[in-house]
Amino acid sequence: MIANSRFPALSRTRRARLAAAPAVLLGLAALGPGASAQQPDAFPSRPVRVITPFPAGGSTDNFLRPLAIRVARILAQPVVIEPRPGGNTIIATSAVAKSPADGYTLLIAVNTLLTNSALYRKLPYNTATDLVPVTYLGEDGFAVAVSGTLPVTNLAGFLALARTKPGGLTYGTSTVGGTTHLGPVLLEQMAGIKLTQVSYKGGPTLLNDLGSGVIDMTFDGYTGMAPLLPTGRVKVIAQTGPHRSPSMPGIPLASETPGMEKFSVKFHVGLYAPAGTPVAVLRKLNLAFREAVDEEIKAKSLAYNLQPLNLSVEESARYFQTELKFWSDAVRHSGISIEE
Repeated sequence: MIANSRFPALSRTRRARLAAAPAVLLGLAALGPGASAQQPDAFPSRPVRVITPFPAGGSTDNFLRPLAIRVARILAQPVVIEPRPGGNTIIATSAVAKSPADGYTLLIAVNTLLTNSALYRKLPYNTATDLVPVTYLGEDGFAVAVSGTLPVTNLAGFLALARTKPGGLTYGTSTVGGTTHLGPVLLEQMAGIKLTQVSYKGGPTLLNDLGSGVIDMTFDGYTGMAPLLPTGRVKVIAQTGPHRSPSMPGIPLASETPGMEKFSVKFHVGLYAPAGTPVAVLRKLNLAFREAVDEEIKAKSLAYNLQPLNLSVEESARYFQTELKFWSDAVRHSGISIEE
């Protein structure tokens, strides 16, 4: 998909990766506003590609289309959205990591980029050193949902019930090692409970089983389970972000539960470039994407349970460092790894 202003319409160890992450921030901080091998006024002189690991027509693609149109107008160059799904986002990520560091090839990625860095023993790139964040488009927490058959109405009740039957309550996940898997693992660790994981090949089957009482709990985006809520088959008992989401303002934060004050698990959507991209180019891209987030885009973000962020290049580098460590630690504590 092309958005055009003229036509509106391999790896190191996990320890080395985490040690390298601060270099992204330090490298940016050491450079002044004009430090760059490429003058910002000369960029862009041709179309900019944004590679996404998600298929065309999906929620991420639908969110990016109107945003790309606005960015194209600001940059006065086409912005090409290029879906490269597959490989648990590794295919798209590798394509960008190996691209020239000139700002013309970018990556849209979610938390999977960060969990993969610790989950896979071998990757064709190093997340911490081969990519640099341009900006983050938004973030939000997960909804903690339980079966309507479960006799609980809040997270405190769920945790109390879980403590009476260690391993007796189940949670469903559609991606082993993904954020909806690691979220419950982190919940177990902080709350001192034991749950049993049930794997699914797809979200619809998981939600159907949740509504039927086959499984007891899951972490998921609010949008996917919203149709089940009026039926009473599914109950949302908490949300895991650092602040209440506008999509579910009446649902308490998990951190509002006594003993869970430090619990916060969120997902995000980020924009990345190959490491070595001139800082002046990063800043120009950063400003263009931030300026493109007008009131209509903000509304679309919230419709996808994504609270807009407005981070500079330097702020994005710090966010990247913090989130990479958080999710790498979560994978390590879970004991999950993939040999591929």
